[in-house]
Amino acid sequence: MLLDINYPDPMPVDLDASKTLLIIVDMENCSAHPNGPQYMGEPVEKIIPRIARLRDYVRACGGRVLHTQSVRKRDALEFTVFGNVVRKLEGTWDAEFIDALKPAADEPVVVKYTHDCFYQTNMTEWLQRLDIRPGDGRVIVTGIASRSCVQCAVTGFSIRDYYVYVPMDCTAAKEETETLLSFSLYRGFGYRYNVTMTQSDMVTLRPVIASVSESITAVPPHQGVS
Repeated sequence: MLLDINYPDPMPVDLDASKTLLIIVDMENCSAHPNGPQYMGEPVEKIIPRIARLRDYVRACGGRVLHTQSVRKRDALEFTVFGNVVRKLEGTWDAEFIDALKPAADEPVVVKYTHDCFYQTNMTEWLQRLDIRPGDGRVIVTGIASRSCVQCAVTGFSIRDYYVYVPMDCTAAKEETETLLSFSLYRGFGYRYNVTMTQSDMVTLRPVIASVSESITAVPPHQGVS
């Protein structure tokens, strides 16, 4: 039996910037740079400027931004026991962030050794420091890859009782089918109560401080270059 999986209808969202955290997942050279060994090509090139604009908007409105960085040790069981492709070795160019999305000095980086940004990481500590609380915090998840590390992040925040938002134009996998399969998961009973599918140009933030200077710089993503 063949299944026809379509993109969910995106929903507009209006968020309080003081409660909002943008997560940028694993935008590293390995998959997001043309010279990377697992370069995704056009799908990742499309999302880079969109994530950058959304990041600028979130920051200008007074929201917070956090990056995850996926790295591996050469003796990881993933390689030595299970025979997976060796990649993103800690300290190598592969594991560095692409230039367009390098973290700013005040943007925390959560280093992870698996797809899961919560497993044996300091993610929980950072959420506490940033005052992003379960039942109250709004988490926007972007990055790559939609079917692996992004999906783990969405699931992780969902089961920990955060409001989760997925801008579908800000996440990608090498194959579109992988992305569609991931999106279909969030439409199910186990996720749809706190996971909202949206697009970057449908995200509106209420600034923390609506000063004149911030009103000038806080440009919604849809007003930037497409």
